[in-house]
Amino acid sequence: MQDLLDIHLNPDFLGIREYCLEKLRPSHMEQLDSLIRKYPTLISGAFFLRSTSRNGSIFSYPYDETGDKQVIAWSRISGDHEILCAINLNQEKYACVYVTVDDIMHPIDSSMKCLFASELSPAELNIEVRNGKAIRLTIPPHALVIYS
Repeated sequence: MQDLLDIHLNPDFLGIREYCLEKLRPSHMEQLDSLIRKYPTLISGAFFLRSTSRNGSIFSYPYDETGDKQVIAWSRISGDHEILCAINLNQEKYACVYVTVDDIMHPIDSSMKCLFASELSPAELNIEVRNGKAIRLTIPPHALVIYS
């Protein structure tokens, strides 16, 4: 798994490696490795940084001047399959954010299921009409979640 971190997170994208991935338990790293084998889209899919919003109406990217620097969200897309990943870099507080997903791939009233969570997270989230389409994530402190 360390090789995957070296290959896909050099340089350390917005602190993801330092503040989250390197602090995951070995069992989580094994789960991620297995997930990557099952869903190669996680590595080979097209990469899209996703905008987030605390209030559900004003969305921004982490590199924007007023962007949320505590939650980093991105998608990997291959064909008609989107996998959404999000990390809460805050080590003390939960993050409740709306995250934009692909508008065309997700019909209204559909949902995304949790594939991985380093801490307790909802098993399924409903797609909402916000900034195109979005889901509302509640991410525990210092946690990684992956939905599909």
